[in-house]
Amino acid sequence: MNRVCQKSNQILNHNISWLLSSDIRIKSGQNKGALYGWKNLNPVSFPFIYSEITGYATTTFCWLYSQLGNTFALQAAKESADWIIRNMRSHLLVARTCILDDSDDLSNMLYAFDNGMIMIGLLNLYKLTKDSNLLSKAENMTNAIIKRFFDGTKLIARVSDKYKPVDNNSNINNDGRKWSTISGAYHCKLSIGLLELSRLTKNKLYAQVSNSICNHAITLQKSNGQFITNPDSDITYIHPHLYSCEGLIYSGLKQSNKDHYRAGLKGIIWTMDTLDASRTAGLTGTTRSDAVEQSDCTAQLLRLLILCHSQLKKSLNNSKLDNIVNKLHSRLLDFNTSVGKDMGGMKYHLGLNSVCSWCTMFSIQALALWRTNHSKNLGWMDYFV
Repeated sequence: MNRVCQKSNQILNHNISWLLSSDIRIKSGQNKGALYGWKNLNPVSFPFIYSEITGYATTTFCWLYSQLGNTFALQAAKESADWIIRNMRSHLLVARTCILDDSDDLSNMLYAFDNGMIMIGLLNLYKLTKDSNLLSKAENMTNAIIKRFFDGTKLIARVSDKYKPVDNNSNINNDGRKWSTISGAYHCKLSIGLLELSRLTKNKLYAQVSNSICNHAITLQKSNGQFITNPDSDITYIHPHLYSCEGLIYSGLKQSNKDHYRAGLKGIIWTMDTLDASRTAGLTGTTRSDAVEQSDCTAQLLRLLILCHSQLKKSLNNSKLDNIVNKLHSRLLDFNTSVGKDMGGMKYHLGLNSVCSWCTMFSIQALALWRTNHSKNLGWMDYFV
């Protein structure tokens, strides 16, 4: 095994150990099973519990058990799902659970995307345990998402705790309205849960909603493959852009829908071109000229390039594709915290003195996929985070 492979495997193992064993995961008390969004290292603080990330964690732990036989991970998945179920309000969860007295707007806001990722986590645990209560909770959540957020074509982004749509005029910055506060192509990542639930329950409604959301996403894609994430500006945020690609690729594969799959591939190729143009080692968070690299985007693109390798090489130079894969992989390793109590936690930005839970989850799957990259014919993976 060469030095790069050894380093990559070591970081992968440290990623897994940190996610399961560090204090990013709450192991006792009323919030047992939940995860913090990130941990500030100096001084140590945990800004808030993220319900979306706890949904991601449930899926990640399911993947660790399914792929590695890690029974500790299965118990962690069950604890995360228990926290989700305990904190549901009429089958939905607020975006953040604050741990301090000074709650913010997100502590009483409901987001379609966040609840979709939570629903996927519950479904994934159901597939492992066959606990019918998990399937029932996931279906109830899905029906609540459709009732509260689906307008017949697309998902609205968020509602108040009174289920009233929330405008986004207060979330305007230099790039316009914040992408997560508006309806967007990124919502089609919910297809991962909607199509699986449709298969498990034989209810075609969920597939129909998924198709509508994915079809709407395509209307938000430019001819060059770029998804519009911020309608008030020309800036594209790569993180939600890649969410769009993930959902469309999944829908295209599971339903043999060529339009969805083709749109997802176009989005991936556009991102590769953006990487070339940026001349950075990794993938920046936005198309702004002053954007910095992000580990979540880097891991997301690395996963997609490996999963879609056999299709991408039909339209791309094979050596170029492999070079970008290895470039992204090498850069992803740089985000790892290499020493100390939080060894294995991934930084969001290289310049931040903090470790990020969801970045570490994406990294785990990206590094594991890179390890099996020699097969070149993966298509998709179970328990995709």
